[in-house]
Amino acid sequence: RVRVGEQDNNNNNAQVAVNTEITDVSEFLAHVVKSTNMRCLTPPSALGGSSGFLAANLYARSNFGEDALVNVSIERRQADGKIMGYIRIRSKTQGIALSLGDKITLKQKGAN
Repeated sequence: RVRVGEQDNNNNNAQVAVNTEITDVSEFLAHVVKSTNMRCLTPPSALGGSSGFLAANLYARSNFGEDALVNVSIERRQADGKIMGYIRIRSKTQGIALSLGDKITLKQKGAN
């Protein structure tokens, strides 16, 4: 489910709770990047390691020239190995934020 946040500085925000069967944080990030056709702005050196935590920024520009920035903030729970966290989406237009949020919600379940 996509939750719409408040508008600030002419940006529209949306937030998606992570709900996936993927258990590796790096694999989940790669899956989100691939399924949204976004570019990861966070350098690979900052994504390495096996801490079970991951924070990354993604960027894309739509065919209409609208920018979207996505922040992925996730962790792997020790107890059950599931990934939990949030994906926050910012864009100038609410339509892009909601559309991208819906796409992530549909695609995050598995490695399709």
